[in-house]
Amino acid sequence: MTSKHNEEAVLCRLVRLFRQSPLLYLSDSNIWSYRGDEQLKLALVDVVSDHQNFIDRAETILVAEQAELPRTFYPLAFTGWHDVDLGFLLPKLITDLEKRKNALIDLRDRADEVVGRRVSGDDKAAELVREVIASVEGHLDTLGQENSRLKKKAATVGS
Repeated sequence: MTSKHNEEAVLCRLVRLFRQSPLLYLSDSNIWSYRGDEQLKLALVDVVSDHQNFIDRAETILVAEQAELPRTFYPLAFTGWHDVDLGFLLPKLITDLEKRKNALIDLRDRADEVVGRRVSGDDKAAELVREVIASVEGHLDTLGQENSRLKKKAATVGS
């Protein structure tokens, strides 16, 4: 496989990682959620916006390279999330994002291998993956803070 094909594979995997995520599903499906914690909703909207930006940037590179865009779908299991409280879903979303971060680290290593084998110094895929990892780490921190805030709020209400 040529380095161009390897780079395309990295970018396609990046697109799939985010297009098939529960966060994008929640956004795309416009599912109903209980009134209440608007701060959590806004935090999730910001994270989803960043993830959509990553997808758009990866797809822009793929189109520029005249590569085929990957087909994606949401797992059927996500359909059970309708009418579920976002506070209940938050730990699941955090766990999922941590798994995606680990997959991104593997992608970064693959992208670095591609750059190392290439004569050209063009490393758009590796650069994008590094930026995505840094952003996802920030998202995990933000969502973790939201989760802690919700737990404290529940403890206060419960006492």
